[in-house]
Amino acid sequence: MIIEIDTREKPRAITSIIETFDREGVKHVSTKLYIGDYRSLDNPRFIIDRKQNIGELAQNATWGHDRFKRELLRLDDINGEMVVLVEQNRYKDVSGKLVTVRSIEDLMGWKNPHGTIDGVRVFQILHTWQYKHNVRFSFCGKRETGSVIIDLLKRGGADADR
Repeated sequence: MIIEIDTREKPRAITSIIETFDREGVKHVSTKLYIGDYRSLDNPRFIIDRKQNIGELAQNATWGHDRFKRELLRLDDINGEMVVLVEQNRYKDVSGKLVTVRSIEDLMGWKNPHGTIDGVRVFQILHTWQYKHNVRFSFCGKRETGSVIIDLLKRGGADADR
């Protein structure tokens, strides 16, 4: 398998991902991708878009809605499938309870510490996107991102939710 990595990924942000690819013997090349951040040459219609945390996902769902919506329309145009992989799978809700995120439903108790958007609104938008487009959302810890990307690309997206 050869993984294509979007050239707009910041090198510092993906150092551990690249290290995982190298450690696992997975070849990778940098190229400007039409959609998303990662894909395999074996299945170019299956795409992974990496988000560094729930806050970035919330921003794409609200303030960056138009830009991300255009990306979803490009996905539709190629009849592709995308997993949005969020590198955060836990947060503390408003009561201070630690919540493990396994699906977008688990975001409903999330509150943005830097803004007014809440998890219920983020969930509603993401749920609508899942209904209208071939997109799913998956969550992982930062240390496992490289392995999760490899797994997803090997399986072509099957069982994306971990």
